[in-house]
Amino acid sequence: MKPPAHPPGPTRSLASRLARPLVAAVVLVWSISTALVAWYVDTQIQHNFDTELVESAHRQLYPALLDAATPEPAQAQAQAQAVRILGEVPGSDYTEPLSLQLRNAQGRLLLRSRAAPEEAFAAPLQEGFYDTAQHRIYTLEEPESGVWLQLADPLDERTEARWRTASGLIAVLLLMLPVLLWLIHWIARRELHSLRWLQAQIQQRSGDHLQPLALTDLPHELHQVGQDVNQLLHRLHLALDVERALAANAAHELRTPLASVRLRLHTAIEQAEADGSGQIALAQIQPILHALHTLSHRTERLLQLSRAEAASQARSTVDLVALCTTLAQEFWQQPQAQKRLDWDAPTITLPVQGDIDTLAIALRNLIDNALTYSSGPVELAVQAQPPAIIVRDSGPGIAAHDLSTVQQRHVRADASRLGYGLGLSIVGSIARQHGASFSLTSPVPGRSSGLQAMLVFAATDQADRTDQAD
Repeated sequence: MKPPAHPPGPTRSLASRLARPLVAAVVLVWSISTALVAWYVDTQIQHNFDTELVESAHRQLYPALLDAATPEPAQAQAQAQAVRILGEVPGSDYTEPLSLQLRNAQGRLLLRSRAAPEEAFAAPLQEGFYDTAQHRIYTLEEPESGVWLQLADPLDERTEARWRTASGLIAVLLLMLPVLLWLIHWIARRELHSLRWLQAQIQQRSGDHLQPLALTDLPHELHQVGQDVNQLLHRLHLALDVERALAANAAHELRTPLASVRLRLHTAIEQAEADGSGQIALAQIQPILHALHTLSHRTERLLQLSRAEAASQARSTVDLVALCTTLAQEFWQQPQAQKRLDWDAPTITLPVQGDIDTLAIALRNLIDNALTYSSGPVELAVQAQPPAIIVRDSGPGIAAHDLSTVQQRHVRADASRLGYGLGLSIVGSIARQHGASFSLTSPVPGRSSGLQAMLVFAATDQADRTDQAD
């Protein structure tokens, strides 16, 4: 089967893609505008011609009447029925370049100019304009004598004026079209310089170079695109950090349990081979199971750390009292916590803005560490103002000089509290995401031993808080 062909690559620049439709749009608009201008100019030309025709008719009416009333010479009287030509009267130097005809009420032609046809115009005897195939005729009545004057303007002259106007407008359009094409293409390339600059910045980004893009002096649309790219780079940076931290934490945390498993298995095998019994003693199996349990526990912590550091920024209202009640009931299902975890839910609500899943991870870590690394009771409590969750244990506590560093990853105060090396760093990371403060106090205030862990959130107002829990 023939593989599908690769889609063709880009063949034109964005400047060309913008310039061509812009030029087409401008030419279209310009053509329509030219047509409208030509129509308007033609209308004005026709109006001017008509005005001039009306004025000429009024000017020529009375001279034509006077010429028609002048006595004819003796040789012309014999031809009384012949139509007189304007300006033929002896002693008259009057000439009329327009086509003029003077007709009586019955329509008989009385007088005409030299340019006028010998036959009467095919126009009715009524005042106003009338168009024929060759002329535009204006008819004017002289009511006292009952004669009609018709003055004709050749349509060829008007058509020539119309085409001269249209030709001039079209010539300007054709002359400026190449200039317009070059100008639009040049402007498009200049304005798209910021896009090429943004593209060059994006091309420079890589897994080792995820700094935000510089967005100064960018157009609004490109600025918004740049902000979205910066948000993507930030999320990618966080994802890479989580991946690298998870790999480092896994390598660090799993090295010792895996080595212990291998050592125990080798010892058990060697002992079985030496005894020849083919059975592994129970005393050898128990440490292996314990080491595997430790491995599973730390793997779970690593998964919690990855989830906490890659947590969404979405926030909702979380009731701390309900969260503590849910987790207490969860731990009461475990034998080691049934009689040791002390939680007396107060009759209040403590709403905070946060992610319930990651807050549950933080609280679960605090309770689990307190139960694991102390042998006495563990207290879970809340306080109302400011909203806080408190976990106290009755273990040996942590030295004062170690409290400032114990929240760092892989830092442990002593061998008795191994679990706090990673668990507290998870809690601290979640607290920072929620804008909360995480503090450790040892010994517990008012006691000689123990450790108190406290998550304090931003204060909020809540009308239904009835008392303060400690």
